[in-house]
Amino acid sequence: MFNRPLLLWLVLATVLSTSCQLAWPQSTLYPAGDVAERQRDLFVLIFGMSAVIFVVVMGVLAVALIRFRQKPGRERDIPTQTHGHTGLEIGWTIAPALILVAITIPTIQGIGPTYDPPASYADTPAMTIEVVGHQWWWEYRYLDPVSGAVDFVTANEMHIPVDTVVNLKLMSADVIHSFSIPRLAGTRDAIPGKENRSWFIARETGAFEGQCKELCGLSHALMRAIVFADAQPQYDAWAAVQRGPAVALSAIAASGRDVFTAKGCIGCHTIGGFDEAVGVVGPNLTHFGSRTTIAANIMARDEAGANLAAWLRDPPAIKPGSKMPNLQLTDEQIASLTALLVGLK
Repeated sequence: MFNRPLLLWLVLATVLSTSCQLAWPQSTLYPAGDVAERQRDLFVLIFGMSAVIFVVVMGVLAVALIRFRQKPGRERDIPTQTHGHTGLEIGWTIAPALILVAITIPTIQGIGPTYDPPASYADTPAMTIEVVGHQWWWEYRYLDPVSGAVDFVTANEMHIPVDTVVNLKLMSADVIHSFSIPRLAGTRDAIPGKENRSWFIARETGAFEGQCKELCGLSHALMRAIVFADAQPQYDAWAAVQRGPAVALSAIAASGRDVFTAKGCIGCHTIGGFDEAVGVVGPNLTHFGSRTTIAANIMARDEAGANLAAWLRDPPAIKPGSKMPNLQLTDEQIASLTALLVGLK
């Protein structure tokens, strides 16, 4: 015989099990930094309040449905009518107002500290990074802590040291973008013509994923971000490399340099140490070979260069609307450019 309760429990168990996983790459509920932890705590608080309200309201509704339902063989039990009951009307007017106040106060208290670190972080090491959103990639300008001038520039992959306050100055070169690394901090808009700000601090090493949260064009979903939180010595070594030019171009990459020049790549990209390549329209490629991803973190940069070759062959096919056009490169030219770019470390 068909067992409806058993089927219901099986369906419920299946639905619940599909939501269980151990990887939370973009979950604020699995924080790795102080800001994300505060946001998680605020969410849990408000969710708890909402759960209590839900249980109370659904409980009253269930009692009403069961207590006053029409029973077989007799008339429906009509409850006592309370139309015009002043006490009830005052109660259900004041109660929602008090609930809103209870939610609003911690929310406002939680929003303010997401712009600037609280005074309690005054003795914590700090750094500042300008984050510039482009369609569809991220530019990172690391500022000198003393002069405030740009120390070095990189793209798409942000490296930071752990236990350091990272102050972000956010802006956009074209349309509105939103920078978000959920496990470190929430979303903050990057707006053309305006400087926005945010901050976070990582309490553990690792790679933390994010992406643009503001619809910004055809490849909005492909505008990803990644932050590498390194131990201080590893970060210092990485930063020292970023301040220098690209490694000396080998003979095998010399032909790639010629293609890079002939195809006009120098007009859009910068390569430190390559005097002709000073473009700022596209990502800075000075140490491209040291990055783990390409095309704003949507493809792995494999050492063999297969993904890079696919990107160079037809960028708009991989990222629709890409400002990097299909340059109609030959296989030989793609191989030369791949050798050049992979060698930029």
